[in-house]
Amino acid sequence: MKKNKVINVATCDARGVTEESLAGYENITINAATLIIGERSKELLNRYPVTMNVSNVLEIPDNQDVTVKSINGKGEIGADTDGTGIFLMVNGKLVIADGSKEAVKSYYRIIVNGKALVPKSCEGYLSNIQVNGTTEYYPDGATIIKANTEIDNLFLSRASNSLYYCSGNLFFLDSGIDTEKMIEKKLKFAAKKIIIVESLLAKLIPIFDEESDIVQVPDGTRLINDDVELKTKIIRKYGTKLCVCGNVSIQEAEALASLEYLFADGTVSVDKELEDAFDEIDSVYIRLKVIDPELGYITDHPMVKVGTAVLKKYPKGVQIEDCATVRLSKELSAEDIIEKLHISDCAVVVCTKEQEEAVSVIAKDVAMIGAPRQEQEGGEDEKEGGIFGSFLNELKDTQVINAAEYKM
Repeated sequence: MKKNKVINVATCDARGVTEESLAGYENITINAATLIIGERSKELLNRYPVTMNVSNVLEIPDNQDVTVKSINGKGEIGADTDGTGIFLMVNGKLVIADGSKEAVKSYYRIIVNGKALVPKSCEGYLSNIQVNGTTEYYPDGATIIKANTEIDNLFLSRASNSLYYCSGNLFFLDSGIDTEKMIEKKLKFAAKKIIIVESLLAKLIPIFDEESDIVQVPDGTRLINDDVELKTKIIRKYGTKLCVCGNVSIQEAEALASLEYLFADGTVSVDKELEDAFDEIDSVYIRLKVIDPELGYITDHPMVKVGTAVLKKYPKGVQIEDCATVRLSKELSAEDIIEKLHISDCAVVVCTKEQEEAVSVIAKDVAMIGAPRQEQEGGEDEKEGGIFGSFLNELKDTQVINAAEYKM
C-alpha cells in the first residue's frame, strides 16, 4: 500500500519535485505559509493527488536562478546588503535600516511572517516586500533602541545620535535625570508609548514625536521589566508605585494595601476578594482578570482529566484553556458539562458518544471531539490506547514532516 505524506512547514520549496517522488504516495498534503513553485513543478503538482493549504504561492520562472534564504527570528537589511537573486523569507521580525531602500529593492522577493520595522520614507515604495502581520514605520534617521527601554543619565552620556525610536514602551522615570544635557544634545525621541513621571513632562514634551502616545505616572514610579507576582518583598524592593512590562498577579492583601500606583503592560489578575481594594488603586493596564476561588482555571497542561470531584471543588465550574488533551469522566452528565465546563483552544477532548453533543456546545476552538474508537465499536477504550490508538493507527501509513523549511 502506498503511504500518505503530510508536510507541515513555514516554507516549502517545491521547484525540485520529481514525478518519481510524487508517484510514491497515495496522497500528499502541504501545509505551509509559503509554497515556492516553478512552471514544471506546478504542472506536476496539479497532475498528482496533492492538497495544498498555503497562505502564499510564489511562482519563480524555471530559467531564473533564485536562492531561497530563510530566517527564523530577527533579520536585518542594511544599506550595504546585496539581495540579488535571493528570495528572503523571515519568520519573525525584519528590521530595515535607514537608507536601505535600494538594498531592499535588490532582493527578488521578501516575505515577512510577523513584523517589519521600516523607515517612513520607504512607505509605498517597496513593491517586492510582503508582510503577513504588522508593518511599523519609524522616523528616518532614527537609531532604533530596544522595546521597554528606560532613559537614564548613563544613556544620555552615551547618546551619539539626535533621534531615537523605540517600538515598544519608552520610560522616563528618573526625576533627577539631566534634562539640560538632553536639550543641549538636541535629542529627540519617538516611541509607540512614552511613560513619563509628572515632574518631567512639561520640560521634555517638546522633544517627543507628536505621534507617540504619552502616559503620565507619579514621581517615584519604578520599572520592573518582567511578569510580577505582587508580594510585600516586591514592595520593599521597588516601592509602592510600579511600572510593569508584563503581567501582574495580585493575591496578597498586605501587598495590595501598600500599592499606590500600577502601570501594567499586560494582564492584571486579581483575586475576587481583593477586587474592590484594587479598584481604589490608580492603575493603567491592558486587561483585568478577576480570579474567582469558586471558579477553576486550568491552562497550559498536556493532559487534563475532569471528573465529578473537580466540579464539586469549584461550584461555579471550570475553565480549561490551551491544553493538549482534555479527558472527561464517563460520570459527567450532559447537564454537568453544559453548566459547569468551558473548554477553549484545546487540541482534543476525549469523551463518550453521549457527551459529544454537550461538549460541542461549550467547546471553542477545539480540533477534535469524540469518543475513543473502541468505545464507538462497543469495546473497552483503554486497552488499545483510546482515541490516540485510533489516531496512531491512522498515521502508521503516513509520513509526517514538521520543519521550518523543506525542499521537495
